Amino acid sequence: MAHSVFIALHAAAGVIALVAGTVALLRAGRFFDTYLVSLTATTVFLALAVAVEWTVLPSGGRVLLSAFVVLAVVLVVRGVLARRMRRAGQLSSPAYVEHVGFTLVALLDAFVVIAVLNAGAPVWLVVASGVVLAVAGHFVLRWAKRVLSEKPPAEVGL
Repeated sequence: MAHSVFIALHAAAGVIALVAGTVALLRAGRFFDTYLVSLTATTVFLALAVAVEWTVLPSGGRVLLSAFVVLAVVLVVRGVLARRMRRAGQLSSPAYVEHVGFTLVALLDAFVVIAVLNAGAPVWLVVASGVVLAVAGHFVLRWAKRVLSEKPPAEVGL
């Protein structure tokens, strides 16, 4: 029961982080605090969900889920680095866009992979969808850094 609650909270916080992070990226840092708090909450709820199931997980599952928790911590660190840049007034810098954008690509990738997995797709398709989205996200992020770094975010017209 606790596992299901933590997973639901993890997913809800992830959706909030994705939406608020997108707004923070495109609209001069608006909702940035919501983004960072929800990104942190996503990580905490994931760690709690893993912790309550730890004793029943197989070794491979423990390794995989531990890697996901580490990745989630990396996302929070990237969010904190973006907050430092935001405080320094560097909202349109390529580094700010990179930090926030990286977390958004990772969140979107996770949602797509989980959706494909829950649809009953074969493992190769789950992995392929994650890889394709990560690669596409890399190119979108390169484009976003160029576009958002040329003009202040409020002038981009998004």
